[in-house]
Formats: sequence, structure tokens, C-alpha cells
Amino acid sequence: MKGYNRMSIRLSQCPNELEPADKRTHVYVNVIKRQEEYQVPVRPPSPFQGVGRTLGDVSSVEESLAPTPATQEPNRSIGIVVDDSLPRTSIQLRFADGTRMVARFNMHHTVGDIRSFIDASRPGASRPYQLQTGFPPKQLVDPTQTVEQAGLANYVIIQKM
Repeated sequence: MKGYNRMSIRLSQCPNELEPADKRTHVYVNVIKRQEEYQVPVRPPSPFQGVGRTLGDVSSVEESLAPTPATQEPNRSIGIVVDDSLPRTSIQLRFADGTRMVARFNMHHTVGDIRSFIDASRPGASRPYQLQTGFPPKQLVDPTQTVEQAGLANYVIIQKM
């Protein structure tokens, strides 16, 4: 008992530190003597185990958008040929499994080419999916529409299962 007069507690008197300003008020003090050492309670695991990002945290966005060496130039090996002499753009692809990839396309490439690129970069994921733009959300349903016609230059495309 830190700070309290032990002798007054042993005599069943109110310690001076706990004595009320009004002497007519009764104060009840119960003391329990414990024989074991204090055990810190075990905290249950947190239900959230992911990574948090705050609004306006630019550093975490830049890290997640930075291409990794494995995804830096995937479009050349998958079959989409980007002609550097023609107008081109980068499009961020957000896959249904939560991963992201930044891919380069020419402005004449179509939504069908983007879909083919996604199919080739994710072999084995044969479930049907939809493509939609980031904000405002808009479904990309016409496979013949070019990147320029659809307004997808420097945009985000989200794969929805």
C-alpha cells in the first residue's frame, strides 16, 4: 500500500489521506491481503492484423505504387508490345487478390488488350471477372474501346470477381 499509513489501516481507522473534509461522513475501506504475485492479464489478439494507412500518408502510397523488379516490364514478356515512339500511358491494375501492378500501354491498345494482359499475367485465375475504373466507378464492357476513347490514360483499373 503505497502512500497510506499502514498503522491506521491495521487499527481499522481511516488513513489521513482518505479522510473526507466533512468529519460526519463515513468512509469504508476494505483491504484484501493477497498471497500470490500480481499476474498481468493476457490480452486477446487484435482482430485487425493488416497494415494501416492514414489519409494523406503519401510515403505509404508511393511505396505501394513503386514497381518491383518482377513487375517493372511485364508487358514485354506477356505479349503486349508497347511502341515507345507512339503515345503511351501507365495504368495501375488492382487485382482481386489485393495485389497491384503498373503496366504500360499505348493509347491505341484496347480494353480487350488490357483484359488479355491481365489473363496472361495471372495464369490459373480462370474465374470470370469484371473491370471497372477507380473513381468515379465505371464498368469497362466494350472490349473494342481504346485506352484513349475510354479515358484510361494514367488511370486505375480494378478487377472485380
